[in-house]
Amino acid sequence: MELKPARLTFDELFDLVALFFACRGTCDRLRTSTVVRSDENVFIAAGYNGSLPGLPHCDEIGHLMVDNHCMRTNHGEDNAILNCLDLAKLNGGTATIIGNPCYPCARKLIGKKIKRLRYIGVYNNAAGGNLVEGLCKEKAVIMEFVDINEVLASLQKALEFLQGPGGPLKDLPQLSLVLLNRKKEDK
Repeated sequence: MELKPARLTFDELFDLVALFFACRGTCDRLRTSTVVRSDENVFIAAGYNGSLPGLPHCDEIGHLMVDNHCMRTNHGEDNAILNCLDLAKLNGGTATIIGNPCYPCARKLIGKKIKRLRYIGVYNNAAGGNLVEGLCKEKAVIMEFVDINEVLASLQKALEFLQGPGGPLKDLPQLSLVLLNRKKEDK
């Protein structure tokens, strides 16, 4: 009997959703997004970093810099909250974010009673980022780092599942991500 490929966990699924939402980001300092789900793993809202509707984006006219931070775009966390149709559903939920959140965004999500922050990769210029961990501890919010290689492994797992029995990609040649771990060569 042929082994069936494994389904994605909810964490893996929402990590990939956040990764794909980041493809809409319009600030090349960090193309980010935030996906929010309920405590029952139901999709609630998502947002990516971008300018207000109708205004030009960083990708079109450049950055609007203040104190080494771009002010032209709303952060993905802001847009996810703005896109949420029922803020009460955020209570107890999980936010999955591309890059660690800045302090103002973490404060907003925690203020909406998000209980778990998962962030994929590190953004070293997050305003007040060094304060987020303390805020999470103080408010009993779980904060989890996700390495991008874990997300790529989830993407490979998704491809295998979608090429398995009943999968929409089952008739295609075997798809595989090539993951290269490059070592820096000493000069």
